[in-house]
Amino acid sequence: MEQKILLTPGPLNTSRTVKEAMLYDLGTRDREYQDMVETLREKLLDLAHVSKEEYSLVFLQGSGTYGVESVLEGSVGKQEKVLILSNGAYGERMEQICKAHGIPYQIQSFSKLKKLPVNELEPYIAQEDITYVAFIHCETTAGVLNDIEEIMELIHRHKKISIVDAMSSFGSMDLNLKSLGIDFLITSSNKCLHGVPGVALIYGKKEAFERCEGKSDTLALNLYEQWKDMEQSHGAFRFTSPTHVLLALNQAVKELEEIGGITARHEHYILLQKMIRDAMEKLGFDAPVSKEDQAPVITTYFIPDWMDFSHFYEWMKERGILLYSGKLPGYQAFRIGNIGDLTVEDMERVRTEICNYVKEYKR
Repeated sequence: MEQKILLTPGPLNTSRTVKEAMLYDLGTRDREYQDMVETLREKLLDLAHVSKEEYSLVFLQGSGTYGVESVLEGSVGKQEKVLILSNGAYGERMEQICKAHGIPYQIQSFSKLKKLPVNELEPYIAQEDITYVAFIHCETTAGVLNDIEEIMELIHRHKKISIVDAMSSFGSMDLNLKSLGIDFLITSSNKCLHGVPGVALIYGKKEAFERCEGKSDTLALNLYEQWKDMEQSHGAFRFTSPTHVLLALNQAVKELEEIGGITARHEHYILLQKMIRDAMEKLGFDAPVSKEDQAPVITTYFIPDWMDFSHFYEWMKERGILLYSGKLPGYQAFRIGNIGDLTVEDMERVRTEICNYVKEYKR
């Protein structure tokens, strides 16, 4: 099977050494493995600029959505209420989670093509019956980056508890959880940390985890119990640990450190995205998201009238490149991601093939 260039927001291309890290088998109750898990937790706290005295990092088996569901279900009590600020499919997924568990919620929906309008949010956040505020930092539905600093300022002003889905932003830009004062932040191993799918990462203030006691009605997703066991058992999982996924993530974090950390990765992403955006503009493709609202991980383009996207997708796939279909109701669009183990040479190849397609098929 030929390795393809994945222009997706994750899963994404991983380095050979990350893949090779999964060739080893370790016992979940063995001290060598548990020591690795604890060291990895500490490294990940360092990446978020927080200490283990104030914050904890909990691993949860499953995709990022498992982590979001665990936090919503395990933190919002039946007598509390969460406000969901939504400008895309992943805010809507939070609503689906709340409906599934009977979690009291209110959703405020805004344009999927723009960042959340901070100047309109305060009346919703200020409502007396709202105890939690949840939002997506990087909404990959259209590739929008919401203003986390200003939204967090409003949340603090009105003394609410924050739940931030940073699935596609953590690792792509420097986030200081301490200065932002985030209560819960969820990300995933297979996004900008360049690991493989299989584990969600849940950051939380220790007092935020403590408030979760007795709230969950689930077993495997029980956030409080997962946190308590991981703290008391030196990194052990309550149930079967995704050992190979953690080994891959451990290697991916080492490689992130070696390139100069998150700042260096952010600069690389910006370069790759600019290469694609400049080329697409010259070829006449329109991007619905403004450069001011654009996230550095994925870019949406309208499908022009002359293009059959299915044909374009298959044509690019034959040349070893996977594009990403659109997720915007009412719009014909597709997306090009620029994260993962991608090089400048990879993007040059992508630009060349898109240009070749346009020359051959545009009429």
